[in-house]
Amino acid sequence: EYGKQWYQRRVREDQGRDTKLSRCLTLFPLVVQGLSHMLGAGIFVITPSIVQTMAGPATCISYLVSGFAAALSVICYSDLAARYSCAGSAYTYTYFSIGELVAAIIGFFSIGELVIQAPLLTLGLSSNIDTFLLNGTLALWHKEHLPSWADHIDLFAIGMLLLFALINVFGIKGVSYINIFIAGLSIVSLVAFNVIALVYGDVDNLSSVVNPDDGRTGFAPFGFNGILSGAGVAFFAFVGVEAVVTLGEEAVDPKKDLPRATGLSFLIVLFLYMITAFSIAYFLPWYQLRGNTGLIGSLESQGFIITKYFMIAGLILTVFACGLCNMTTVVRVIYSVAEDGLLFPFFEKVNKKTQVPIWNVVACCSIGILTIFVYDFETLSHMISAGTLMVFVTAAVAVTILSYDLETKLEATDSTIESFPCVTEKTPLMSTAQTILTTSPTFMQELPLHQRKRRFIVYLSSFFVSAILFSGLTAFTFQTPAVIALECALMVTMIGSLGLIKYRIPLKREELDGSLSFSCPGKPFVQGFSILINVILMSHLNVRALVQLLIYGGIGVVIYFSYGIFFSKITASKQRKYLIQTTKLDSVPEAYN
Repeated sequence: EYGKQWYQRRVREDQGRDTKLSRCLTLFPLVVQGLSHMLGAGIFVITPSIVQTMAGPATCISYLVSGFAAALSVICYSDLAARYSCAGSAYTYTYFSIGELVAAIIGFFSIGELVIQAPLLTLGLSSNIDTFLLNGTLALWHKEHLPSWADHIDLFAIGMLLLFALINVFGIKGVSYINIFIAGLSIVSLVAFNVIALVYGDVDNLSSVVNPDDGRTGFAPFGFNGILSGAGVAFFAFVGVEAVVTLGEEAVDPKKDLPRATGLSFLIVLFLYMITAFSIAYFLPWYQLRGNTGLIGSLESQGFIITKYFMIAGLILTVFACGLCNMTTVVRVIYSVAEDGLLFPFFEKVNKKTQVPIWNVVACCSIGILTIFVYDFETLSHMISAGTLMVFVTAAVAVTILSYDLETKLEATDSTIESFPCVTEKTPLMSTAQTILTTSPTFMQELPLHQRKRRFIVYLSSFFVSAILFSGLTAFTFQTPAVIALECALMVTMIGSLGLIKYRIPLKREELDGSLSFSCPGKPFVQGFSILINVILMSHLNVRALVQLLIYGGIGVVIYFSYGIFFSKITASKQRKYLIQTTKLDSVPEAYN
């Protein structure tokens, strides 16, 4: 039984268990939660860095590319949120769809990429405040009093992390009220900047300026690969998509409100990011931006002193709200992993008064402080983007697995035939292939359950291998005819694999009877394209960041095999049932409960 535990899954009935958290969030606070998390995550800190070092004026295109990929992930997350109203997000969905071992790995991926977001934000905030309000006083103080640690410590950033932790201890309601107030001020400050930039900017900054250092010029000075690299890092902006669905156990009506809140917050943030990225490049030559202080630095260089201070205030408020949301999210993910028995039990303990897992807050704050000592700003941003892309891929895979019937033993009846989408759905897509498949004499024959599972695994694995190879080829600078031909062959393989899933594997009954409040359209092609574009963006990220992310996954594997596999709640439940059956007792010793 030891090996079988690796792929044992949570069943749908598990989602109905009583939650220790407070169900108090309606649609509006959930939308604000997503806005606060996504706005602070990149508008003031990441966007100027992408403009200066990766995509230039084409940064708005980078956001469009990453936004398109994120939109596919938003659809997948909305589908999953309509099925399951649990905390934990990608981790929980993986546990329901793939199995315990992969869920543990994804859980630590999620925790890893979420827990380092707050340090990144506070470092960017500290840099801006020290540069534009304190004239370098903080950096000078560190060099004078902590000469050996000056390059590895930021006391202001550490103080902000402690403040985030303190506020989170008092409960989700207080965090949501603060977010509603701050999100409004943040949007006002962004609108003010965009108006000023578009009025006083110069259209020549978009294409005519030349970098005196390396001679780069044009709308996309770093080329197409620069746009893709920028899109990979820009994914950091859409981490808030996952933050919304993580609050499944604190939403009043999660199956309806979570999909709506996810979509609304994403659309608002995508528009704000694209227009702000365009405004920055329009306002100032892209090469004159100064690292992670570029947005406010551009205002100062153009003499807009009053607006500069207004934007600093917006930066402080936005990063503050984002830090609160970030800590709220990662605390819930840790709680969900611990509640399933895959992490140490004190992480699932909830304070009775505030209904917050306080030990999780302490752990997040401690790891965040350690992160400030170890990593630099650029590596952190790449690690977060890589983690976000990884969990987005997982969400797409989870939707694909959960949508198709891999459990029911089919019988060759009329109801079986009706469960095939090619009969019940009249879609123009692949109509010729549909006709061929549906008229095939072997198409409607009953498939034993083990054959259906095996075929599904083969089709999905074929798609994954082709997607990874295709993304590796797109990273080549020179696209020779041979490379292009191989890319086309891989694309045909991917489309064929998805087509076989769609037309040879039956959908679940709930997909056809309209019982879900939201269902992803175009299955499995939407999920497949989501996986492909996310993998392509990952291939353009910093290699060091990908290695660091794999280390988080490795930590998850070690903890699972040393602790989680023995204390999993599913394993304990099976042991309890087995003991009852074998001993024929009405109850079991307390140790097995």
